[in-house]
Amino acid sequence: MFEKAFDGESAYDRALLWAASVPGNAGIFIFAAPGNSALCGSEAQKAGVSVVITENSSWTLTSLLDGIDSAAAQAGADAAVYAFADCPFLDKVLTGELVSTHEKYAAEYTFADGYPYGFASEVLDKGTVPILAELSRTAQQKLGGTAVERNSIGTLLKTDINSFEIETVLAPKDWRLYRLEFECGTKAGFSACRALYDSSSGETDAEKLSETAAGLVTVLKTVPGFYNVQIESRCPGTCTYCPYPEEFQKKYGFPPSSDKAGRMTIAQFKPLVKQMAELSGKAVVSLSAWGEPLLHPDFVDFVKTVAAEDDLSVMVETDGTLVTDELCRAVKAAAGGKMLWIISLDAATEETYRKMRGGNALLSQAAASVPLLQEYFPGNVYPQLVRTNTNENELEKFYRYWKDDKSPSCGRLIIQKYDSFGGLLPDCKPADLSPLERNPCWHIRRDMTILADGSVPLCREYMFNNILGNAFTEKLASVWERMTPYVSKDMNGRYDEKCRKCDEYYTFNF
Repeated sequence: MFEKAFDGESAYDRALLWAASVPGNAGIFIFAAPGNSALCGSEAQKAGVSVVITENSSWTLTSLLDGIDSAAAQAGADAAVYAFADCPFLDKVLTGELVSTHEKYAAEYTFADGYPYGFASEVLDKGTVPILAELSRTAQQKLGGTAVERNSIGTLLKTDINSFEIETVLAPKDWRLYRLEFECGTKAGFSACRALYDSSSGETDAEKLSETAAGLVTVLKTVPGFYNVQIESRCPGTCTYCPYPEEFQKKYGFPPSSDKAGRMTIAQFKPLVKQMAELSGKAVVSLSAWGEPLLHPDFVDFVKTVAAEDDLSVMVETDGTLVTDELCRAVKAAAGGKMLWIISLDAATEETYRKMRGGNALLSQAAASVPLLQEYFPGNVYPQLVRTNTNENELEKFYRYWKDDKSPSCGRLIIQKYDSFGGLLPDCKPADLSPLERNPCWHIRRDMTILADGSVPLCREYMFNNILGNAFTEKLASVWERMTPYVSKDMNGRYDEKCRKCDEYYTFNF
C-alpha cells in the first residue's frame, strides 16, 4: 500500500487525499499496526495532510469500534467516514452522496451497494458506534474478538440488523457478480489496481471505473487464488458423479484402484509450493484434484509444506474412511489452524450412500470422521452432499441434520451442484441454477489444476486433456500466462465445445 505504483503516488497517498476531501471533514484518524505507524505519519506529512495516528498491535472489531468512538469524540464529529487506507480508487463524489444520504435520512449506518470493493466508504453515526462496540463485547463477543476484516462492521450489523436505521446508495448497475476488489493488501488486489489505473486515463467516477474494469482481462485474471493439486492417483471409489475412474482407465489402461497408479512426490511438490507463494501471495492449496489424498504415504509432509508458507492454507476433500486419531494429531501439528476439511458424504441413508459412492461403502464409517476432525480442527470441517437426481429426496434431511448447531459439524455443511464435466457425464442435476446471463468463467480466471505428473490442464473439467504445460519442468507463472487468451475468448463469448456445454463457470473456489 506504500508502493508508489500510481504515477508516483501510493494507494495510501491517494486514500489520504480522498480523506482530506470528505465533506465536513473534522479530522483524519489512522489506525495502524506499530510497524506501519512511522511510515503512515511520514507519508502523510509529505502529502501535506494532517493525521492522528493510533497504534494497536492487534486490531479487533471491538478495538476498532472503540477507536472510532474515541476519534469521533476527539474531533467533535457527528459521524465517522470509514475506509481502508490501501484503496486507491475511493470516489470523492460517491462519498459525498453517502454523507448526504446519511444526513438526510438521519441514518445510523450508510453504505454503497453494488459497486466493486474499494470505491466506497462506510458512514457511521457517532451515537451508533458505542452501541456496536458494546454489542461486540457482549452478545457478539466472539465476532468482536476477531481480527478486523474489510466487512467486519457490516457483518456485526447483520447479527441484529432490524435494530438499526440503515441507508444504502445503490450502484446504477450491480457489479457484484464480478467480485471485483480494488485494494492493495493482497497481490491479486494490487495487480487489479495497477491494471485498472493503467487503463483508466485518470478517471475517478466509480461507475465508469466499474465499466472499464469489467472489460479488462488484466483485472479479471490476476494471479491464482486456488491451486487444485493431485498428489495421489489412486482412488478406490466409483462415485456416480465422478468421471475419474473411467477416464483414468482410458488413459492408462488400468483402474485408479490399482497399486500401479502413480503419485506426486514430496520432492516434486516442494518447489511448486514456493512458486505458488511467490506467484499468488495469498491462496488456498487443495490436495484433492483427483484421487484419495489420504492414501499418499507422505500426506502429512504435503500439508506441512503448504502450511509453512505464511499466506497459503490447505484444503483436503476426502471420503473420510482413512481418518484416524493418529492422523488428526499429526496434521494438527503440521498445519495448526490452516487446514480445511471437506468430507464427501452425499446421502442421509446407507442405501443412497451406496448408490452414490459404489462398492461396499458405509455412510456410518465416513460420517464418523466428522466429529473426530471437528475435535482437532473446530470450525473447519464440512460434510458435503453433491446434489443429483439420485439423492435429491434426501437433500432436506441431510441439510437439517448437519445444519443443526448440535450436529457433529456444528452447523457447517456444503451442498455442491452436480457437474457433468461438459457433457462427459449424463445430465443428472435436479435443478438448473445457472444465471440468465453468462459471466466470465471463474475457474480459468482464478484456479490452477496440477495433475500428479505435473501436467496443467486449462481447468479441472478437461481431466487429462488440453494440457497447457508442465509444472515440474516450467515456471508456474509461464503456464498461468498461457491461460490468458482463453480468458479473453471467454469474456467475448467464444467457447470451444467443452466450455460451451459446461455450467461450472459461475461456481467459485475461495
